[in-house]
Amino acid sequence: MDCVYDVVQQGKTFDMDFEVARGGLLDIKVKIYSPRGDVIIDKMAFFNHEDDEKLEEEGHISFVAVSSGEHKICFDNTMSRWTAKVVSMLIPTPGGNKAHENIAKLEHLGPVVDSIIKIADNLDAITRTQHHMAIRERSHQDTQLSTNSRVHWMAAFESCMLIGMSMFQLYYIRQWLSTKQRPHRRRV
Repeated sequence: MDCVYDVVQQGKTFDMDFEVARGGLLDIKVKIYSPRGDVIIDKMAFFNHEDDEKLEEEGHISFVAVSSGEHKICFDNTMSRWTAKVVSMLIPTPGGNKAHENIAKLEHLGPVVDSIIKIADNLDAITRTQHHMAIRERSHQDTQLSTNSRVHWMAAFESCMLIGMSMFQLYYIRQWLSTKQRPHRRRV
């Protein structure tokens, strides 16, 4: 079990996106502990779906912190004894896109600033999507390399089988022709 830590203030929302990029069935167990050691979230996530919406839902965790302090986020891979997993996670900085609320009230902001806030929120969404797509690309590349390797080995095996069959046929035909050419002697 590998763990990371993040400080969350009481009443603040904690958001995290994660995904298994490589290894086994692309599954992982996630546990999040409060500063007191209580389990907040215990979730088994599977990333072997083709549907992008399901993958995003599967890898998104959000909760409101009940107490302030250092929260422990653990990824558990004990269900897969031999396969190591590569997990990619994205935890936005606290108050990243919510910081604009503390600067000024919305009624004081002009339409230009409102559009800038919308653009910033859209950029955050694009960043999450790019992160997800990079992981998918890495996963597809691993699959392609594995398949390509198998094709090369099967081609080599097929070539060896063809050479072996050809040599056996040559030997068999030579033996057959050599027995046909000998005159048969009759015993009297």
